[in-house]
Amino acid sequence: MAKTIEGIPDFITRDQYVALINSSGFDADYLQELRFAADGVHAVVFYKDENGNRILDKAPGARGWVKHRVFIPVRDDDTDRRRTRTRPVKGKNNVP
Repeated sequence: MAKTIEGIPDFITRDQYVALINSSGFDADYLQELRFAADGVHAVVFYKDENGNRILDKAPGARGWVKHRVFIPVRDDDTDRRRTRTRPVKGKNNVP
């Protein structure tokens, strides 16, 4: 039997899951990965064109969608100047 921790639910519904993603500023349809860390929110999202369509990577040998890695920092005070960063995910499935 798995150990339980008080206050942690056995599951969340799909609607709750999508609401959590959307409340973080992301669209669940374009999200591959979302991680909450002490320094901020980290995500991998599918890149989309001006019409909202995912972009298939057409680089030689590529097999997949073009993705970007996003970091949204948590600021502790006004002296922290970090801002959201977005960069392409590099690898065989993405345009470098």
